[in-house]
Amino acid sequence: MRKNVCVIGAGPSGLVAIKELLDEAHSVTCFEHSAEPGGVFRSGVGPEEAGAYDSTMLTISNYMMTFSSFPPPDGQERQFWSAGEYRQYLLDFIEEFDLGPTIRYETDVVSISKSEDGGHVVEVAPVSAPEKRVAHRFDAVVIATGTHRVPNYIDIPGQDDFAGEITHSAYYRNAERFRGKRVLCVGIGETAADVVDEIASTAERCTLSVRRHQSIIERYPGDDRHPNDAYTSQLLYSVPLAAANPIMRFWMKRNAKRGKTPAARALGAWNSKNEHFFNHFLTKNEAFVHRIADGTLNVNASGIERLGADYVQFKDGRREKVDTIVFNTGYVEDFSVLKDVDISDVREMYKHMIHPALGTGVVFIGWARPAAGGVPACSEMQSRYFALLCSGKKKLPDRFRLKRLIERQNTYENGVFHGNPELRTLVHYNQYMLDFAKVLGCSPWRPAVFKNPLLVYRLFCGSQMPHVFRLFGPHSDHEKARRIILSQPAAFGFRTVLLALAVIGASRVLIALGLMKPDPEY
Repeated sequence: MRKNVCVIGAGPSGLVAIKELLDEAHSVTCFEHSAEPGGVFRSGVGPEEAGAYDSTMLTISNYMMTFSSFPPPDGQERQFWSAGEYRQYLLDFIEEFDLGPTIRYETDVVSISKSEDGGHVVEVAPVSAPEKRVAHRFDAVVIATGTHRVPNYIDIPGQDDFAGEITHSAYYRNAERFRGKRVLCVGIGETAADVVDEIASTAERCTLSVRRHQSIIERYPGDDRHPNDAYTSQLLYSVPLAAANPIMRFWMKRNAKRGKTPAARALGAWNSKNEHFFNHFLTKNEAFVHRIADGTLNVNASGIERLGADYVQFKDGRREKVDTIVFNTGYVEDFSVLKDVDISDVREMYKHMIHPALGTGVVFIGWARPAAGGVPACSEMQSRYFALLCSGKKKLPDRFRLKRLIERQNTYENGVFHGNPELRTLVHYNQYMLDFAKVLGCSPWRPAVFKNPLLVYRLFCGSQMPHVFRLFGPHSDHEKARRIILSQPAAFGFRTVLLALAVIGASRVLIALGLMKPDPEY
């Protein structure tokens, strides 16, 4: 079946959706608000638009941020690209698969509604002439506008009395505007780690307010040559959380006392205050910890009681003079463009993409954010699945089974990520991808793979790169995928592998005896 499909948004998720739909010979039209592709990575980001800052370096390595159909250049080492390098990758991706003709730039989508014939009507208008609305009919619609569009501003008691400036890290470009100021940064995450680091290095005084000690991992854990996502292995995630969390806390307490550098000790002290390390989103950027270590950043974890005209009062009684506040408080979801369904929680959707009331008529791609791993890999799996659904090669479970699958997914994610209950897009990368692989028919675990013992070793002990899921199944490229997987060394040495296997074995015995809590079932 050949369908006429609308894709909204030409960021990474929208681009891979276009590519996978074209692979299945569907007709695609993409509407993009901006004048260029790339989403938050595009170069022409205005001062009032969410986008990358000047010094942006990705927190996911090149082999996890790229799509399995278009890996990094042959021989390139595992590394963290800048926003500019990733933007160029996306431009090359567009050229490689001739996606350009499908994209209509500087076009806003005004509304999406069901049509009488079973399709959907998408109303659009030029950005420069919003009154010139035009309606198009499509068989299906992909919403791929992403989660980083509408900044989340929180309300703090006394905020109306504050006389200084309040801004959001979505609009941060560099720290120059904060030079000589007394800045309060609220919240910490991957972007915030850099923002707080740069502001603390520039401002007269910088204070960080957090509600919890969010899990932090280094870009290169232990100053090793392997980036953090090299550890996203089946081996590591076979260790039950009931064992992994106390082991991590023990190790961090040790580092707090015996770390080789002040930054290592500061990171150990921070993480040792988190009893449930792996039940949180993993902030894969430790930049701000260096400012804690050198004393240029003050941290208050008691919570904010109220603001005054020129100060912040914390719940522990401490008061700080501030003239600028930067909210590092993430983004809110906005699905107001949909006219027929009210969506308030992405966990109400199968695989964070299909709502029972919409079926395959309108799907969401880009709302699966792994705690460790990359959004593009998840979006690619979603796109491959949707393209096959459109072709009739895959069939969506019936409504009753679909709701049961959603409930099970929801229960699992609520249980595993109880440390960040407000981050509804969070998924467990390995569980999400492996389960999706079974649905797609591209699981790497099949008899043929055991003909190559080294490949088996890399699949279990190495990083779960998206290329793992191109070995077999629809539109697979076994030779290219195998070459990429074998080109990247496993992060775990022989002794670590043996130790991990021993912990896994002992944990399973304890679970069987009822002495250890098992992980929730996905």
